[in-house]
Amino acid sequence: MIAVIMHFRTKPDKTERFVELATQLQADVRANEPDTLHFQILRSPEDPHVFAFYETFRDRAAQKAHAHQPYHVAMADEGWSCIDGEVDIRSFDLLGEPHVTGVHA
Repeated sequence: MIAVIMHFRTKPDKTERFVELATQLQADVRANEPDTLHFQILRSPEDPHVFAFYETFRDRAAQKAHAHQPYHVAMADEGWSCIDGEVDIRSFDLLGEPHVTGVHA
């Protein structure tokens, strides 16, 4: 399994549009990508313009397929224009077995 954590800030005047785009992307990923095991968007409670994506993929093929989904490509085109400054994207391999509780919000 591969985990990706992406941390970034949105432009204040683009934050709400980003939320709309990201919320739709999250729904699309969860409905269509069984090998994307987790796809969670996080928002800072201290700063409403700071976000993180937390994603886990069954394998590198699933990670690559995720980036090429038509809804992901469409969101990325507009979504990147909402970002303010640098984006910190890091990939990780999991240590040990993943812990999945099966709890869905």
